[in-house]
Amino acid sequence: MRRDDMRIRTIGTAVAGGLLALALAGTARAAEDAYEGEVATGATVADEASAAADEAGAEAESGAESGAGAAAPRTDDPLATIVVTATRTPRRLDQLTTSATVITAEEIRQQQAEQVLELLRNVPGVDIVQQGSRGANSEIFIRGAEADQTLVLIDGVEVNSVTLGAFDFGNLSTDNVERIEVLRGSGGTLYGSQAVGGVVNVITRRGRGAPRVSVAGEGGNGYTGRGSATASGQVGRLGYSIAGSYLDTEGFRHVNDDYANGTAALRLDYEVTERAEARVFLRYTNADFGLFNSNNFLFAPDPNARIRNEFLLLKGEWEQELVEDLELRLAISYTHDDQEFRDPPDPAEAGSSRSDILGEILTGEAQVNHYWRDLLITTAGVEVESRTADVDTLSIDPDFGDFASSFDEDQRNVAGYLQEQVSLLDGALLAVGGFRVDANEEFGTEVSPAGSLGWAVPHTGVRLRAGYAEGFKAPSFNELFFPGFGNPDLDAETSRSVEVGGAGAWWRERVRLEITFFDRRVEGLIEGTAQDDGQFLAENRGTVRVQGFEVAPAVLVWEDPAVTFAASYTRLDTAKGPRPLRRPKDRGSMTVNVAGRDLWHAPTFYDLNVNLHVTGDRPDVDPAAGFATVTNSAYTKVDVAGAYTFERVLPRDGDLTLFAKVENLLDEGYDETIGFRSPPLNFMAGVRLAF
Repeated sequence: MRRDDMRIRTIGTAVAGGLLALALAGTARAAEDAYEGEVATGATVADEASAAADEAGAEAESGAESGAGAAAPRTDDPLATIVVTATRTPRRLDQLTTSATVITAEEIRQQQAEQVLELLRNVPGVDIVQQGSRGANSEIFIRGAEADQTLVLIDGVEVNSVTLGAFDFGNLSTDNVERIEVLRGSGGTLYGSQAVGGVVNVITRRGRGAPRVSVAGEGGNGYTGRGSATASGQVGRLGYSIAGSYLDTEGFRHVNDDYANGTAALRLDYEVTERAEARVFLRYTNADFGLFNSNNFLFAPDPNARIRNEFLLLKGEWEQELVEDLELRLAISYTHDDQEFRDPPDPAEAGSSRSDILGEILTGEAQVNHYWRDLLITTAGVEVESRTADVDTLSIDPDFGDFASSFDEDQRNVAGYLQEQVSLLDGALLAVGGFRVDANEEFGTEVSPAGSLGWAVPHTGVRLRAGYAEGFKAPSFNELFFPGFGNPDLDAETSRSVEVGGAGAWWRERVRLEITFFDRRVEGLIEGTAQDDGQFLAENRGTVRVQGFEVAPAVLVWEDPAVTFAASYTRLDTAKGPRPLRRPKDRGSMTVNVAGRDLWHAPTFYDLNVNLHVTGDRPDVDPAAGFATVTNSAYTKVDVAGAYTFERVLPRDGDLTLFAKVENLLDEGYDETIGFRSPPLNFMAGVRLAF
């Protein structure tokens, strides 16, 4: 592609983003007019709801959204943040008996993060591995677990691939994301399969208050352009939040490294009665990516391999207080994940290949929560899930012949769970216990029990916790049915995990520290085993045990301007089995953020964020060495983001924000996956209007 064409394409991106912004702005303006009309006639529902949401703990009114969750109340005390993923009920972060991290909307803004994976890199115990440039396949590993042993949810809806088992974070943007909750450690008791390592729940912003709209445009090196827009607010009983963006980049390789991503996200909350609320969630992504590294085993770039991905999530939810202290939640969700891979012949590869992979998940669930005084919370639920996969692949090779494979399969799973939360001694002593039973038509029945304790040590500011959990990972469709490899007789992988730790806060919450030790054993790992005919068959053969610890300090260094420091360090050791690929023994991160007001011009607001990531040596497979296991060298990555907002300088008291971000500031050369070069220094800068 000529440079002029690339410039035109980048300009087209900005134009497309601007059109989307104007459309959303029109929607928001119409909604605002309607809102003002209702206020004029005396309607106060929206004002009352907005005021209630500002009070600490107000999100408990819809906090049982099964991890869809309402936005956590904003507070100066980070430990008071409300979490729903850990127990499926709203709990303060400092009242959990398990390890969890919450990435807030403020942190998303501070890092100017466009993708969810950027934010997960700061979470203790979490490793992110991206295979090359922006948009490339990206996997998450929690405490050394495999990528398909971590359950990923969007608004409480499972989005892991039904064919591979893992979720690809390469296309997941932060559009309309309010917060991200990460449960570090097994969550099988509440969520079933694939929660061996933990659970990541991406939660959409809830609309409230007076209607607001924002539009933004930005650009950077690699001929990168991005346009985005949001609109949110509350009109009478209806809260709405909608966002969309379009990104286009040529990437950083000399050929076939371009990437385009269009995303739209919507959430609606309607207060049917004082005791009942209906919700709708939607997320749609259409992405197209050039696979520069598709021929990496031939040591030559691939000039024409491409992958297109279309993803759709729909969810409807009803929540109601049946009687005092008894809540009911009903939900139905559907996900559609359609991937197309095409690799025509090229100078380095005479053959061609294509794959069409369609996965769908349809889920219905019901959950009840009963609250007894301040002592007991009983949660019980049932979940019915249907998964389908339609796979069709064809490889044409002049030297080795043609190979075609396909399968069209479906699978049903029925599960029930029960959990009890006990609070004693005015909340100083907490106990959580429960179990889940999954009945699957392929691998049979699995029972996942768990129990944990938390104790606030008097007069110390320290809360200790300890827990035990069992989990499992169901075989993926590829492991069960892929021709020549799949084995329909596979059992589920099973795990047992223990964690002991504690967290403390001192000096008016200015200094915080969390330390956790963990130990997990997984049995029946599914591995490709050589057969007498030279083929490989999936079998339950492997056992691995990992253990380690996490340390996460945080300090409010100064109050005005607000200077905060946060860090994390994770040590991972293998006690049994081979060391997991691409997971370092040592990794750490450090974040410094400076935020204040009226720096040069009143009224203004500024924010400067610096992120440092250090990743140690780790084993990997090198295609240039006959796919032998080698050591991938350690690296250090520095990212910087900043924003400066001029408040109330636009019509209708609108704000103008200038922002910029630089990733890999030191231009470090490294591979997160050997053979897939990570991006060099790259930057984005833009302007945002909010009114």
